Order: sequence, then structure tokens, then C-alpha cells
Amino acid sequence: MRYAIFSDVHSNIEAFQSVLKEIEKLNIDQRLFLGDIVGYGANPNEAIDLLKSSADVILAGNHDYAAIDMTDIAYFNPHAREAILWTKEILKPEHKEYLKKLPVTMVVDNITLAHSSPKEPLMWHYIINTLDAMENLEYFNTPLCFIGHSHYPFIIESDASGRINTPKDKIIKLNDNSKYIINDGSVGQPRDRNPDASFVVYDSENMTIEFKRVPYDIKSAQEKMRREGLPEYLIDRLTYGR
Repeated sequence: MRYAIFSDVHSNIEAFQSVLKEIEKLNIDQRLFLGDIVGYGANPNEAIDLLKSSADVILAGNHDYAAIDMTDIAYFNPHAREAILWTKEILKPEHKEYLKKLPVTMVVDNITLAHSSPKEPLMWHYIINTLDAMENLEYFNTPLCFIGHSHYPFIIESDASGRINTPKDKIIKLNDNSKYIINDGSVGQPRDRNPDASFVVYDSENMTIEFKRVPYDIKSAQEKMRREGLPEYLIDRLTYGR
């Protein structure tokens, strides 16, 4: 099986469309979405419609739950808070009802999926380093756990001896006796200094993970955000992938 795993579209329809076009070329069997379809960007309703028609498994993220008052936005930074309040105003009622039904974790084909982390998923913890990863390894029982949330693509391996490794290759061959946490990056708001949309491909037959990057029309996404009066900080960061 070949899986395309992606997350954190954040209402950026230009980035999302570009990623889906790339996925169409890759002989993918299952498309797994790890949450945060809304927030930050200018097309939340369009993004939800496109997601519903293009993903086989769909999770919610913290911005999705924030847009329907299922998580507190008090901890959001001011820019994120302003964007989510705008999103709440323009989301269609049927889309709000749809978001309410989405889970934040799931196990599919012996793969653990979570938006933020397998440990206390509704607390929206970040996994950003090896110490965070080590705290989470005991909270899933599958060989692989895919996450989003931090917008930073990475893979962390705990091998058979318990040693932690952080492979950096674009394509990584998985080891049979290791356990992995894999972050797919972000479709709509990358933060690793690369503005191209990010997702991963998992090939369960060949036991490989491939990190993929896709350019998209950033200027169009920014122009829409500016027309809607969304924060300039959120607009500018798309240029730099930060």
C-alpha cells in the first residue's frame, strides 16, 4: 500500500490544490489527513469541501476544534486568534457540524495517526525534539505514528536497542524492529524555512518514507488573505516558510 499523509492545510486552497495534483501522479492507495484544515488562511469553506472529496481518513486539529468552540483559543497567539475568530464568522453551518464529528486520533492499517501527539491528544502537545518523542513512544502500539501540528517535517526513530535516531534523507528505509514518529510538515503554512507545501508518502511494501515538497501560487494565497483583512504577519510568513 502507498499512503499520502498530509496535514495543516490551514485554509490555503492554493497549496492544497497543488499537493493534490502531485498526489495524483504518485499511485497512492490511501490519503490520510491529520488535521487543521482551517485557520490562518482565506478559504476555509472551500478547503473543507475539497478535503471531504479527496481524503480517505480525516482527523481534526486544534484550529478545527477552535473554530467550533471545542478547544480554548486563550493559548493561541494574537495572529492565530484573530484568524480563527474570522474563520468562525464565515464557516458555513454544515461545515461546523462536520468538524464536530472528526476525531483527533485514529489507528488505520496498523498505523497510528494523531494531529498533535499520541500522548494526551486533546492537550495539543508539540513534538519538536527527541525528548518530546521519547515521552510519546509508549503512547502508541504500532510501528509508525504520523503527526502534524508543528508544521516542521521530521522522522524520529527508536531502534531495537532504544537508541534515538533522526534520519535526514529525503527517502528513508524503515527498519523492521524500530518504532517511528513522523511529522508530515504542513501543506498550507510550512515553518522550516522552505515555503513549498509539505507531505509524506509511506510505502508499506517497500518500507520507505519519502518527504515531498510542492511549490504553489503563494502570491494568490496572500492576496486573498490581504483582501479579507487577515493579519499581515500570517501573510508574510508564507513567503519565507517560517
